[in-house]
Amino acid sequence: MTRICHLFDRDAGWEQCRSLSQLLDRLPSDRFTSSLAAIDSSAVDLLRSFGRRVAVLGRRGWPDVVAAPALSRFLERNEIDLIHAWGARAAHCARAATKKPLVVELFDPVLASRDTKLIRTIAQPAGLAVVCSCEIVRRRLIEGGVPPDLTLVIRPGVDFARINTYRRSGLRKELGLGRDDTVILAPAPAGVDDGLFDVLRAAGMLNSLTLNVRLILPGRSRSQRRIVRLDHALPIPPTVVSPGDGFSMEPLIAISDMLVTASRGDLSTTCIAWAMASETAVIGSAVHAVAEMIAHKVNGLLFKPVSGKSMVVSIAKLLQDRESQAKTKEVARGQAYEIFGLRRYVDQHGDLYENVLSGKSPADGITDPARTG
Repeated sequence: MTRICHLFDRDAGWEQCRSLSQLLDRLPSDRFTSSLAAIDSSAVDLLRSFGRRVAVLGRRGWPDVVAAPALSRFLERNEIDLIHAWGARAAHCARAATKKPLVVELFDPVLASRDTKLIRTIAQPAGLAVVCSCEIVRRRLIEGGVPPDLTLVIRPGVDFARINTYRRSGLRKELGLGRDDTVILAPAPAGVDDGLFDVLRAAGMLNSLTLNVRLILPGRSRSQRRIVRLDHALPIPPTVVSPGDGFSMEPLIAISDMLVTASRGDLSTTCIAWAMASETAVIGSAVHAVAEMIAHKVNGLLFKPVSGKSMVVSIAKLLQDRESQAKTKEVARGQAYEIFGLRRYVDQHGDLYENVLSGKSPADGITDPARTG
């Protein structure tokens, strides 16, 4: 029996929690048992949704390594064999606490670039694997000096049964969305280059003409609040629907007609995987992270972001191209079955754990479904 400690830090989000939930539900209980811990108390609220005890080893705002002594005691007390760190900060703390085998899982290429130095400091020839959700995350790590043979790509797992449940639910009505509304979802605001103001202007322009375009903008960030204030100031009926933190991304993606990512730089792409599986049309800026998964007018629609220039017209044109959207959605769902299967995601993690514990290469026997066949 392999005892795993799943360790979280302040960067924990819906991707980490959904992926952990899938592993906890489906990893063979006769081979693996799991404990949950957090080195920053800000992650605890997310983890409590699992209905399991969460060991809080640090406080909000503490330096990561300050929690290392408490983590070391927790690992020994629970006879942990392997740590699965869901973030670079958690991995840094884990390596300061112990030399036990360590798996690090990273989803966001922006955070991967930011935290490359942390990953480099804990890199060692054996007993370490860095799991990347897509090739662009792996590329950012390697460009930053992380040894390539320590990294591998395991694509996110998408729960098709859960998607069908969301689509049959009354969530659209609960959010105040009409049956004839065209519902657009944008990922939570990430920063000044996320392009969400252009998405709002494009959606608002169409809303002023058709009165039935709505833009779901989740989260409670400063950028999100600014966009909501701008929406309320426009001389047209409100376009933005703001569910706050009450709903995770997966159900919001499943009940939307389109997912629009307008970032001018890298972004996490797990939401695109769920959109492809949900038959939610993907419209995105042709940055590296998005273009890795989406081909224009094949399984989604792309536009080229130009530095310093508005993207409103490009986005508005693609929002109205319903014929192309219909064609790409069918292709995207078929690809999602092949690439983002949930059983594959769980099995590959089980194989990875065995590889790291036995001293094999992390990627031994694990292939990227997006690059095979």
